[in-house]
Amino acid sequence: MTLRYKFVLPINLILVLILVASLAWEWRRQEATGLALLRARLDEEARFVEAAYRSFGTSGRFGPFLHAFCHASDASASPEHQVAVVDAGGRVVASAAEHARRPMDPARLAGLGDGFWTRRIGDDSFLIRVAAAGPRRVVVAESTRAVRDHVRANLRSQVGWFLGAGVLLLGAVNVVMRHAVLRPIRRISRAVRALERGRLGVEVASPNGDELGALARQFNAMSRALAERAEAERREMEVARLVQAHLLPPPELELGRVRVAGRCVPAGPVGGDLYDVRPLSGDRVALLVADLSGHNVAAALHTAMVRAIVWREADEAPGPGEVLARLNGRLCRELPEEHFATAFFGWFEARSGRLRYASAGHPAALLLGPSGTVSELGPTMPLLGIMPDLAASEADVELDPAGRLLVFTDGLIEVSDPAGKLWGADELPAILASGAGAGPAQLVERLIGRRAEVRADGSPHDDVTVVVADYASSAVGPNAAAGAGAGSVPR
Repeated sequence: MTLRYKFVLPINLILVLILVASLAWEWRRQEATGLALLRARLDEEARFVEAAYRSFGTSGRFGPFLHAFCHASDASASPEHQVAVVDAGGRVVASAAEHARRPMDPARLAGLGDGFWTRRIGDDSFLIRVAAAGPRRVVVAESTRAVRDHVRANLRSQVGWFLGAGVLLLGAVNVVMRHAVLRPIRRISRAVRALERGRLGVEVASPNGDELGALARQFNAMSRALAERAEAERREMEVARLVQAHLLPPPELELGRVRVAGRCVPAGPVGGDLYDVRPLSGDRVALLVADLSGHNVAAALHTAMVRAIVWREADEAPGPGEVLARLNGRLCRELPEEHFATAFFGWFEARSGRLRYASAGHPAALLLGPSGTVSELGPTMPLLGIMPDLAASEADVELDPAGRLLVFTDGLIEVSDPAGKLWGADELPAILASGAGAGPAQLVERLIGRRAEVRADGSPHDDVTVVVADYASSAVGPNAAAGAGAGSVPR
């Protein structure tokens, strides 16, 4: 038996065993991660549907909204998507199943009770979210086929990578007996590893004129092209990041009786979250927090559009709900399909000591009173950018002499720990109440730090925005005299 076969056979066997074990482990890990993300999305959709029901009620617009909501979902990413609302008597108020080939009975699903459930129909399995909303049940169901397809696609790419690495290793074993071939292969292998580690532009010496020399020269050309493209993209993304960062207000500022601190952490160089604080006429201070779907340059451009529309309408509109209703009309015309936005917009009225606000599909803001009680400011309107001609809807609350408002995007609470358990919003009221003695900026950093502690890995999957606003019954800080006409004054 030659040395060639002594090397090839054991290495082949080892590679096959490693490949099978790795693929089995990776399958389970990716499937668990995909199902956890699907549960989070279904829970969010149930919240969106409940907010829409509160806005439309049993009117004739609620059913079309559900159909539009289902239609806006990507059929490939959300296969067999079904949504319904069932009343306490088991009667289906409204339902939609735009992409479903085998619609299920919503009343029967609602009878399962509050929680997540799985059902198998034929060769397909479904994840079902039944959310209790007072006497009603919101039912959201979706096939897990997309999760399985995504796992299979990832595994196919990993199989190709393992096979490629095995072929490369077998070639190296064979060329051990041919010194003239082994040396240039090692040079190329080192360059590839350097390229994988991020050393773009690395080159390989190619003194030979044979095929390996030509391969080295092609690698050098590819490496230079990748380096040039990466540098151009880096410069463009840096410009976009700087522009978006400059549009944000100072991290901490005072406007009359309101002290605000905020922070926006994008999932990438740019993101789809925004917040802003500005004074308005009539001794008012307005606060905007919005979350647009997407984390790319397009989403960043849309945030600039949202900011411009809101502040253009804010002084003229009779209330925050009308501002968001007008914003919705523009988003329905300007946003691409399958994109939407959530927003919280309100203003502090120094003269009346009240907060008027409108919340469109946004996570419930939290209001802390001096006694330590925390109340939720829930949605008053459905998602923006889905259906035109939304009616304006808003609410107002009386502010305590030392009230504190916490507004955030869903990226803060939709994170899971290493065990796969979602953090959720259960801990936020306790953190808000326990941080009453801290300043707004300290509370913002505490919340973002707590999220980083909970998260299984360090990189966020969604943009995170946290804003804390303190209201005083009398003007605060050295900038109080400037009043509403002074603009944004950094601390």
